[in-house]
Amino acid sequence: MALVSVGGHDTASAISRFVNSYGLGHMPNLPDPDNELARALGVIYHPRWLLIRADGTEQAGGGTIPDAVVTDALTPG
Repeated sequence: MALVSVGGHDTASAISRFVNSYGLGHMPNLPDPDNELARALGVIYHPRWLLIRADGTEQAGGGTIPDAVVTDALTPG
């Protein structure tokens, strides 16, 4: 599983400041200042999470990703 943060609705420098402020530098952070990726993935508000499983199925929600979703995603089979 790879966890990637995508920042949108702002400039790349503002997104970088957000990442630094919240200590998110330990994971890949992709700037999406024009919201192209967000639109393509159907993200219409923040905070939002989207889990894309290896089989291509998706699960999404708002706010913090629930522990049960993470556990299920990490459980083989």
